[in-house]
Amino acid sequence: MKKHLITFTLCASLIIAFTSTAFAQPDRGPQHHREQLESQKIAYLTKQLELTPQEAQAFWPVYNQFDAKRKTLRHDFGHNAKQEDMDINKLSDKEATELADGQIIEAQKFIDLRKEYHAQFKSILPPQKVLKLYEAERGFQKELLRQIRHNRGEDASKR
Repeated sequence: MKKHLITFTLCASLIIAFTSTAFAQPDRGPQHHREQLESQKIAYLTKQLELTPQEAQAFWPVYNQFDAKRKTLRHDFGHNAKQEDMDINKLSDKEATELADGQIIEAQKFIDLRKEYHAQFKSILPPQKVLKLYEAERGFQKELLRQIRHNRGEDASKR
């Protein structure tokens, strides 16, 4: 058991160290930024969930699959809903109805995906850690928003 704890601690330390050094390096474009965010997310979730080595081994492949499917849905949803580029007041009733209905359909796809993976997460993790996962995802989103707001404030003060 002590060996597993040491291995887990070492892995978590490496993730955190990698994340820290990745953020200290100069910006290398959008792909590099996405990789940094992914590393930061992994470190955050790992810390919050306190996964055992066995749980981590079973959890991460399933979570990565879930996250990839969620990203695909977001990407598809972004292509389908170009409302920022259109004047909603100029849409016909038919066009507005189609767009609104499309949003509901897309939201249902996200719910269906979450339900599917919720069952898988419950088969891997204890119920408390499944709840921690959902809380940690929300916490990570909040932390990102806080960082964005903070950085925008710094950018505005430099002008």
